[in-house]
Amino acid sequence: MADSATKSREDEMAFDELKQRHAAMWGSGPFERIAPTLEGMHNAIIDSLAPKPAERWLDIGSGTGELAFLAADTGASIRGVDLSPSLVETANRQAVERGLGVEFVVGDAESLDEEDASYDIVSSSVAAIFAPDHGRVASELGRVLQPGGRLAMTAWTADGRIGEFFRILAKYAPPTVEGAGNAMTWSDPAYAATLLGGSFELTFGYHDVPWRAASADEMWTEMSEAFGPIVMLLRTLDDEKATAFRDELLQLFGEHETQDGVEISRPFVLIAGIRR
Repeated sequence: MADSATKSREDEMAFDELKQRHAAMWGSGPFERIAPTLEGMHNAIIDSLAPKPAERWLDIGSGTGELAFLAADTGASIRGVDLSPSLVETANRQAVERGLGVEFVVGDAESLDEEDASYDIVSSSVAAIFAPDHGRVASELGRVLQPGGRLAMTAWTADGRIGEFFRILAKYAPPTVEGAGNAMTWSDPAYAATLLGGSFELTFGYHDVPWRAASADEMWTEMSEAFGPIVMLLRTLDDEKATAFRDELLQLFGEHETQDGVEISRPFVLIAGIRR
């Protein structure tokens, strides 16, 4: 019994350290330069939720706020939560600059500082999927929604170029913590149903939000300057590995380069749920 309890505490400490790394990683670049490329995904989330004015809406993994800013046009009362203090700071600054009354706070998708059944809507744009403990995330999604409340979250698929992109990142990144969930598995409806099916009536939609750039070199420059996981990774790699990493991504991008530029498919699954 003691050994089991010790192992549980060790696992929790390892996950906490991993989440601290994630917070630093996602906040290490100006993600507000990347987030607009997800506008098509954000609109798909909003359309699936059919929000009404004054509804209470929690956006989990809100990043620099772009989904919440689009959602503000619906008249819903929106609160964003993100693990990264840097991203929250940027989101709050942008909310003031845009004259929007959206509040962003630092928080953990696995342990939300929110009351039970306190929201009509919960959303997450390829964000909650990166939390290491999928079961705790699923539990929190159900806990904060009132009966009849709506959930919309998205997950990248393991197929296609987006899956290959993340596999290249994983090849050069430090080993993940043992027992941490793989973000891509959320896109499997059977897997998502094991996590959420007890609390939600679920439906699944399949979409694409292509990434476009004028050239492969421009796409690399944008990602290496603004996409946190790549910014952080480049800080840790020696020159030889950094060059190899860059070359692999440039090859991937270059396979989709034409005289009109680069367009890379980014398929994702939209998981929609009604709280039982």
